Amino acid sequence: MSLLEVLVPGSPVAQAYGRVADARDLPADLCACDCSRAVAGMIRDTPNQAARLIAGWLSTREAIWWGLLCESQLLDLKLAEIKPTRLQAILNWVREPGDTTRVAVGQLADEPDNSSLGLLAQAVVYTTNNLSPVQNSPVACPGGLAHRLVALSVLAGANRWPEAERPACLRHFLELGLDVAEGKHLWTPGAIPLHPGLRPGSNVAKPKARIGNIWENW
Repeated sequence: MSLLEVLVPGSPVAQAYGRVADARDLPADLCACDCSRAVAGMIRDTPNQAARLIAGWLSTREAIWWGLLCESQLLDLKLAEIKPTRLQAILNWVREPGDTTRVAVGQLADEPDNSSLGLLAQAVVYTTNNLSPVQNSPVACPGGLAHRLVALSVLAGANRWPEAERPACLRHFLELGLDVAEGKHLWTPGAIPLHPGLRPGSNVAKPKARIGNIWENW
């Protein structure tokens, strides 16, 4: 499988963002900045780029789980198409990443689509090392492709919200990504080893401060 490991908080922005998009799109001084120092300002000023940074910083498994959390919240508000079988298949892959669960996700897609759920399903499909259906003619899967699709899924999901509230919805999704980076809201408590998160001075044992938006009680 083509899976990337989680980065460390001090990783340069260019490294995390470069997994997902062209880091040359960012100012040079931002590229050299530590991810944990840059993320709050990016969430405030350039949230679309912040989504790419978070998706690139997380491990592949964490990133796809983040996308699934965002998708589930859209479903709670009936803002996304309900496809429980596909959602369950993606969750099965998160729980047990492997070719069997990956292929099961791909088999449920009638055809690729650009919905937030469709993009997330494609992210799982592209965790393979070989894009070619011909066994003797392998085609390498670009590194970070699954992470790029997760970022697109999160952004597409936020765009399902009524226009006036989209920035607040995206902010909530980004905060969820930071939570996942700190080991919160995992599919199973303790499913993966805890590691330092992206918030400056993050401590996985310390409760997250409330941020006062309308989604906190979901």
